Amino acid sequence: MKKIIGLFLAVLLVTGLITIGCGEDRTEPIDSPEPISGLIYAIDGNVILVVGGINEVNIPREEWFEAGNRAVYFTITGDTIIAHKGETVSAVRLARGQKVEVYHEGFLAESYPEQGGALRVVIIDDTPAAEHQTASGRFMGYVEDNSIEIKISGVPDELPGRLFRLTAEARDHLDRLGLEVEEVIIFHYLPDKDFEGLIFDLNRIIN
Repeated sequence: MKKIIGLFLAVLLVTGLITIGCGEDRTEPIDSPEPISGLIYAIDGNVILVVGGINEVNIPREEWFEAGNRAVYFTITGDTIIAHKGETVSAVRLARGQKVEVYHEGFLAESYPEQGGALRVVIIDDTPAAEHQTASGRFMGYVEDNSIEIKISGVPDELPGRLFRLTAEARDHLDRLGLEVEEVIIFHYLPDKDFEGLIFDLNRIIN
């Protein structure tokens, strides 16, 4: 009889342990996806473009696009948590050039750049990039080795073109574009004390 009772208790104990183990498996939290790290290359409304593997955002888009760097458009919603140094901050604190880690839920759309919704954005380095401006105009050719003349759109044609300096990356990209004189371009530039600006990105406008 004692053997039967002992066997019965042993079965109960094993059954209980299995039940507890199964319960722990059911309640174990699912690991969150690894964050995607990079720099905020662009901000358009409530969407940020985060690009990995770059140290600077004032470079031609093609520099990272053609290299296939990981890039994701993240939509920021009212539920997205923005954090900096352990504190929750407003989405207005996000700025171009900041280093961030972005947590997302579910799969990202398989486009390039990828697309998804941001659950949490952690600002690792809140230093923004230098402010830049965007303009368009007609490419009038090289003036010197690293500068070009542009007839700005909307400016009377009888006025002279404006001279812009090029970064090394922008010059290389311009050479690859093979622009003809009078082609219309859109470009992004930084302040420059000796020229109208320092162009770091440009592309032809296809009519």
